[in-house]
Amino acid sequence: MSNVLPFQVGDTCSFSKTITETEVYQFADITGDYSQMHTDEEFMKTTKYKTRIAHGIISLAIGSTASTLIQVQAKASLPSVSYGYDRLRFIKPVFFGDTLTAKYTIIEVDEENLRTRAKVEVFNQNDEICTYAEHILKFFPA
Repeated sequence: MSNVLPFQVGDTCSFSKTITETEVYQFADITGDYSQMHTDEEFMKTTKYKTRIAHGIISLAIGSTASTLIQVQAKASLPSVSYGYDRLRFIKPVFFGDTLTAKYTIIEVDEENLRTRAKVEVFNQNDEICTYAEHILKFFPA
């Protein structure tokens, strides 16, 4: 393990969750994003998707949970915050009822700046990648 930060390159954690219609509507309530892509089944029948899709950012939020869990797994004692996401891509749509698994893998440990970088890959139940991003986690001395 590194001298200060609780991670090594290659450390990984995952988290799975099924996305429900109720949760998509709750997310729309929180954000105010009632796009017809998420809420209008009749409209969506006329598109290539043929049904409503979840907000892309919901899949990224599943990855955020994995970033918390990897810190619990490592028994991280330093406080940290999300410093941001790079290279975010919504590759495949997420449909109501899909079970997503976020895999969070440390790809860089920067002791000098007290940061880690991880790839966040979110897969559906068919093992198809839906979302990809790189997450920067910033630690602070206690």
